[in-house]
Amino acid sequence: MSEVSSMTQAAVLEHPHQPLRLVDVQLDGPYLGEVMVEMGATGVCHSDISVYNATLPNPFPVVLGHEGAGTVVEAGEGVTNVHPGDRVVLAWLAQCGECFYCLRGQPSLCEVAGGAMTRGTLLDGTTRFRWLQGPIYHMAGLGTFSRRCVVPANAVVKVADRIDIAVAALIGCGVLTGFGAAVNTAQIHVGDTVAVLGCGGVGLNVIQGARISGAAQIIAVDIHPERLRLAEQLGATHTIPGGDEIVAHVRELTARRGVDIAFEVVGRQETISDAIRMTRRGGQTILVGAAGDGVSVSVPAFTGLVLTEKVIRGSLYGSSHIRRDVDRIVRLYESGQLKLDELVSARFAFEEVNDAVAYCASERGARAVVVF
Repeated sequence: MSEVSSMTQAAVLEHPHQPLRLVDVQLDGPYLGEVMVEMGATGVCHSDISVYNATLPNPFPVVLGHEGAGTVVEAGEGVTNVHPGDRVVLAWLAQCGECFYCLRGQPSLCEVAGGAMTRGTLLDGTTRFRWLQGPIYHMAGLGTFSRRCVVPANAVVKVADRIDIAVAALIGCGVLTGFGAAVNTAQIHVGDTVAVLGCGGVGLNVIQGARISGAAQIIAVDIHPERLRLAEQLGATHTIPGGDEIVAHVRELTARRGVDIAFEVVGRQETISDAIRMTRRGGQTILVGAAGDGVSVSVPAFTGLVLTEKVIRGSLYGSSHIRRDVDRIVRLYESGQLKLDELVSARFAFEEVNDAVAYCASERGARAVVVF
């Protein structure tokens, strides 16, 4: 354990629905297998909004933020994968590589990381942030709405300094989740037809994963014209404004069969139902959106699944292996095949973090990024 504590500025959410407070908090140094990161940028994801409004459970007070990039400033004992001075992408699922699921090739279900994420702690069940003599919890084991944070070394992946820090920040959540859902979970084949319901930061990367995988038809659905325009830039072949007739429109574009693969990236009851209905017989519906516990899947067992042979599948963190997939995403970006600069819709200073949260909640653009 590090014996040295320091102060850092963090945006603390004391209770749901309240503005974040910028306060000086105590930050313990990294323990065994941990690193301290000086944040360069953090994206604001809709999952942050879901914790903010208590749609997703999390203990309070909490430092939000789980999509970021920065520079390692201190490494705890036993850390070998990165060193002080390295630029890193942060991943909100610190895959251990040794548990039942990691060894079975399903690291997005890591038993060690999953437990920490739900507790709002690091892997050992404790927090590194303290304020007013009490703990402050880490959202998704990170807490990137802070000038510095301490995270597991397994949660950071080194990237080149030449990548814009705001772009690098998005890789750790929105890009991995969306791109991975298309490439890892659905395993799109050349010539497949695809529909994507919800074209925010994650949905746009589903579209990019589908394009890079060779999908012949990519139908983007969203209620916001701005996001549909972005979807076209990133690879959508057709766009449909959200509404009551989207299933009929999708079927019209697919010889009335429906798509091979429909992705639901919103987390709402009606869009989940629409995604299942627009999936062809024998096709896949991939659920990506972070829905609250009140949202469920209801399909008649025989007529809805047995007779149709549809597959309804969840995708957590794009079924990603973070080290492999971050490297793959960076290579695709640098070759020009994966577009990431276009995803940074608005930049905010850290002092404007509440404005960045409001921007995200308004569902404008692809991503708001806080640059430190």
